[in-house]
Amino acid sequence: MGSGMCRSVVMLGFVLLLAGLASWSNGIVVPSGQADIRAYEGQQEQPQQPEKSDLQTQIGTVIVTPGNGPSLAVADFVARSAGVDAGTSIFNQVLWDDLKFASVAGMVGKSLNPKSAVPDPASLKFDSWSGDPTRADYVAFGNLQDSGGLASDTYLYDVKTKHQLIASRHTGDPRRMAHEFADEIVKLLTGKDGIATSKIAYVSGGVIKAMDYDGFGARTLASDGPTLLFPQFSPDGRYFAYVSFKSGIPNIVVRSVDGGLVGGTHFNATTTSPTISPSGQLAYSSADSENGSMEIFVSNLDGSNRKQLTHTKKAVNIAPRWNPATGREIAFISDRGGQPEVYVMDSSGANQRPLIARGGHADSPSWSPDGHYIAFTWGGAGSFHVFVADVATGHLLQLTSRGSNQSPSWSPDGRHLVFQSTRSGREEIWRMHIDGTEQQQLTHGGGRLASWAK
Repeated sequence: MGSGMCRSVVMLGFVLLLAGLASWSNGIVVPSGQADIRAYEGQQEQPQQPEKSDLQTQIGTVIVTPGNGPSLAVADFVARSAGVDAGTSIFNQVLWDDLKFASVAGMVGKSLNPKSAVPDPASLKFDSWSGDPTRADYVAFGNLQDSGGLASDTYLYDVKTKHQLIASRHTGDPRRMAHEFADEIVKLLTGKDGIATSKIAYVSGGVIKAMDYDGFGARTLASDGPTLLFPQFSPDGRYFAYVSFKSGIPNIVVRSVDGGLVGGTHFNATTTSPTISPSGQLAYSSADSENGSMEIFVSNLDGSNRKQLTHTKKAVNIAPRWNPATGREIAFISDRGGQPEVYVMDSSGANQRPLIARGGHADSPSWSPDGHYIAFTWGGAGSFHVFVADVATGHLLQLTSRGSNQSPSWSPDGRHLVFQSTRSGREEIWRMHIDGTEQQQLTHGGGRLASWAK
């Protein structure tokens, strides 16, 4: 990722509070606008659902929908030097797209903005932005210029109080500068780091690639094939683990994000599904077990100090995922009960229990950054969809309904998910809000097995 130089002044915080935990009956609810839920093979028909579940309401408070929350206007940035018009146009579009997808405030349509340009604070006329038809609570504005390289002066003001909230300068690529300013705004309005400068790893054409969170800037992250699978970033984004077939037997490779080799496994049996804990431990599934079945192990990043956690003989235990909030729990998939279901256990291997037992075929569990939810795929007969489960209650929310959708991964702020879907005709990477809205395609040349990181 490129980096821009940034200094910001933050004078006021606006914190969005989340609703408290609530519960209801053990039903599955499809968000408004999605298709009706269908019973999978081996499942009973679901009972009639209320119009909106408490889980759906709870998750819905994370995303600010149009007409709700504070209103944010974004004035087009002004080119203040010759030759920067193209960069300014890119900056304006990227900043708008970033803030719209962030959904931390209601976006004021640009057609409602005052007509006068606002390149600097001296040009800001508060009454024009607070009154009809704009009625903004906040306004973002600024300019781009050539200062021995492209630079942007960026501002955010509280229109009602006339307070300056952000005044910062960014340098470098216009896309990167826009991402940085968007993250500043999100941080101020929510108290949480934004995701516009985050990255997504995925598999395409047998290699592991990384791209910006909006699908731009794709580049190769690892290519020591012939086949690479299952990339997973560490919670802090410093390392990534993946499966390589280089030796002829699938094993785990761990690298730093700059490509340096950290370690991995070297077993004579299939080893797959790596995940890295907050403290830097590696968990994975391997057939190099005491009975030859696929079991869950933990070890150091270089494969040393290995410990087997599951001991189920004829069952298959795969896809372990650490709880990134605590590092003390691991979710995984096991068919010990007859069908693949989501299980949870302590990181020591104790207290193994099913999170959800509803029939069908579960796969690809993924913890939310705060540890409150697990996203996973569930289906049968070749069709899968992404669900979110409340870990405390086991209540479910279905997020997808078109195509076959698999391998969800949480954004670093816990407000969005990335996943793979066949709805466009082949496997591609998509993203969405955690309430299932704003589903957007990111790749157009094939992509699967995505992992989102800082």
